[in-house]
Amino acid sequence: MADSRGHALGAAMLGMLLDGYDLSIMAVVLLPLSSAWHLQATETGILMAMALIGGLFGGFFTDRFGRRRLLFPNIFLYVLGALISAFSPDTAALFAGRFITGLAIGLDYPLVATIVAEYSQSAQRGNRFARVNLAWYIGALLSTLVGWALLSTGPDSWRWMLGSAIVPALALLWLRRGLPESPRWLVRKGQHQQTEEALVQLQPAYSPAQRQAELESFQIQRQSWRILLRKAWLRRLFLSVFPWFCLDVVGLGIGLYFPMVLRDNGLASSNAAAAAINAAFLIISALGIVFIVSRLDRWGRIPLQSAGFALMSLGLAVFALCSWNHWIMGVYLAAAVYSFGVGIGPGVTVFALAVEIFPTELRASAAGLATALSRLGAFFSAVLFPIFEKSWGIPLVLVFMSVVALLGLLATLIYGVESRMKSLEELENLAAKN
Repeated sequence: MADSRGHALGAAMLGMLLDGYDLSIMAVVLLPLSSAWHLQATETGILMAMALIGGLFGGFFTDRFGRRRLLFPNIFLYVLGALISAFSPDTAALFAGRFITGLAIGLDYPLVATIVAEYSQSAQRGNRFARVNLAWYIGALLSTLVGWALLSTGPDSWRWMLGSAIVPALALLWLRRGLPESPRWLVRKGQHQQTEEALVQLQPAYSPAQRQAELESFQIQRQSWRILLRKAWLRRLFLSVFPWFCLDVVGLGIGLYFPMVLRDNGLASSNAAAAAINAAFLIISALGIVFIVSRLDRWGRIPLQSAGFALMSLGLAVFALCSWNHWIMGVYLAAAVYSFGVGIGPGVTVFALAVEIFPTELRASAAGLATALSRLGAFFSAVLFPIFEKSWGIPLVLVFMSVVALLGLLATLIYGVESRMKSLEELENLAAKN
């Protein structure tokens, strides 16, 4: 019998690839769409924000009904939204389509994070979180390349771009077939026979004694939401929410509008050049993740998240200075520092910490809360970035983003809980003792 852990990792990676594809294709979509439909700054912001909905309820449903039952409805919802977006006759329909796709992705996010946490061994969790987040950048890069290739199809190229996301969505539906339910979730629900069957799928090489030992390690007293009011859990909740909020305020604002910033500020000569430069910086972030794949479980989440936020803040500050003086090479170097910082740190670690440090029966809900509040930051960034750029100018917007990244660094240093090489049950017991 094949080991289902690898199957689970592949399904999680493709889910994150779809999220990266969907969000990043919008950065290229805007290039022809803003000209074809003459979008105002407010309309542009609302359009970009529509894809940032969901997460909170997805986490609740995942904890309530199980990991496996939520694997398919989210993707069907996504395909519906993508079709509506691609065939939109006006902005209202386009906003509705993007809202539906954003809801689907938001619902899927805590599910993917929970699967990675609960279907991985303690010594490999960091490695797998890095791989899953690397898949996000592969999706982002792929969408940028597809968008760049489709620009030549004319003013309606944006329709083909939005419709193209259906391909990875259908592939994800196929790959998710046959995944077992999480043994941790089953044992907390008292479903011991199903737990043993799931363990056989996930660890076919284990002996009955090994499976029994693992099953017993999962049996910890069930927890309720009330525990999150205790100081130790409140600190963990803040750690899971605020740095991710900071990352999305900065990362989604920069990520969604970077090609337009390059084009409109004379830093790229054409739409195609802006898309190509954007792809180059996505590659730099992906290389940052490649750098930590084998190191995250040895170096730890908190040191890398701190270093990443520091590089992001520094890169954005230098980016602001160079754009003020219109030093193009300096802009590119600063953007490279920022992009590498995202990759080696919070681009991976906030996703991991949001699920690793909570009990099984609250894990997806906590991750959903972190996802929802972080996407709230992304929502504000998506709506306000074009408005602030128009009224403040790009240098001041970048200075503001640099300060937000610095706040993420401070929160990480003050509230950090290291999860490196600890089982999920160990992490739960550590908080229970405080």
